[in-house]
Amino acid sequence: MTPNIFTCQSERELEAHFADWFIAHIDGKKANTLRAFYEEMADVLEFPDSFGYNLDALNDALNDLQWLEDERIVLYFTNTTDLISKERDPAKVASVFNILDATAEDWKWLDDDEMLDKKEIVVVFENSPRIQTTLEKEQIDFQLMASL
Repeated sequence: MTPNIFTCQSERELEAHFADWFIAHIDGKKANTLRAFYEEMADVLEFPDSFGYNLDALNDALNDLQWLEDERIVLYFTNTTDLISKERDPAKVASVFNILDATAEDWKWLDDDEMLDKKEIVVVFENSPRIQTTLEKEQIDFQLMASL
């Protein structure tokens, strides 16, 4: 089965595989705290003003996305060495990664008769030792984009 998460070396590599997708670029340098991460996600994905800036709200927003016209979305994280790097609780960082993976998986299984407009979400991290270590530690399946 195809994983929900990929790592890549460059934006050029990403665009070669997802040229016709909406690419939501989240810069890890601008999202080095959990709060800044939520703010970047809310800005890039145009979350509603009611977004709560916490893990539950992130999960809810990513599992809705009905305000976006795009059906195929890539969450592309760059500067991943800095991404949420100032969070002191590693469990919260792990929770974010698990939410991203689970959300992409949930969208695959949405029934056609449900009220939501179906989306397809893929998560792509700019490759770094930190990202690979975190994904492996959390046992989140991922694939190097170069191997596609």
